[in-house]
Amino acid sequence: MIGVYIHDIQQKISEFNSIRFQHTPRSANNLAHILATETLRRKEEVYLEMEVPEYAKDQRRYDRLREPD
Repeated sequence: MIGVYIHDIQQKISEFNSIRFQHTPRSANNLAHILATETLRRKEEVYLEMEVPEYAKDQRRYDRLREPD
């Protein structure tokens, strides 16, 4: 299953002069984790171009409410 993602990345790499990949722990990016888990759970294929699914927008609003001042 991950082979599809690797193939997509290899295709996109040629569009950039330079590119860097960096692992970010789930705890540092809850929104990305929600996108990944919900997409897998719903068995959807999602490409994030200019917008994210509504459930991600809902999570971001929720996260903002919980952020300390």
